[in-house]
Amino acid sequence: MQEDITRLGQAASLLRAAYGPVTGPDDDSTWRRFVRVLMGIPSTHAASVTLSELLHSSALASPGQSAAASAATLVETLQPIPRGPQKSSVVRAVAAWWLAQFGDVESPEWTGGATSYRMSLRQIRGLGPATVDELLLFAAGLAVFPVDRTALRVAVRHGWLDLPVEDEEAQSFFLSGQNRSGAAPQELSLLLTKVGDAHCGRVPKCDGCPLQSMLPTGGPRSPESC
Repeated sequence: MQEDITRLGQAASLLRAAYGPVTGPDDDSTWRRFVRVLMGIPSTHAASVTLSELLHSSALASPGQSAAASAATLVETLQPIPRGPQKSSVVRAVAAWWLAQFGDVESPEWTGGATSYRMSLRQIRGLGPATVDELLLFAAGLAVFPVDRTALRVAVRHGWLDLPVEDEEAQSFFLSGQNRSGAAPQELSLLLTKVGDAHCGRVPKCDGCPLQSMLPTGGPRSPESC
């Protein structure tokens, strides 16, 4: 494990050199960052400007407004956002959760502990474990790591993790590795997403991958297992 954590640091350096600096959402309140991550709309997306406008001048502008809005209102509000209407019920549920945790405060202090927030958010229908960790990492800045399919594919195919793997083991691996890599958890997650989109999808495309030199002898391990 210790050697593999060091390898993850080397991987972060290779990805940083290949893709340059990457940054997460920089909206002016934690609530707005939360909604942006929930919508899956990065700042480079074509719908980003529209979402920014909605986050300031619609039912999405505050948790209180989102929780009070009718289902039909949220569906209509989210119509311009890709897959937005399908996520309207999740937005309402998250807003209700937010009000119970913090009240109608858009940038609260997250003093309840990552474990407590993770467990309670996972109770919301439509929020999987990786999505919850994305929300807590990119919006709240908590020390969690979204162990999504992309991250697992990279780690398993390079032999850094073996399947099956428990969530806490994977969390420990990625968080410990970023400490050695000089990359913040947000940056490491975004870099892994980039290499996953380009090279490490359902079928690995290793030629030209920034991490090709780090593959085990004989090529990727368990290429069809994730």
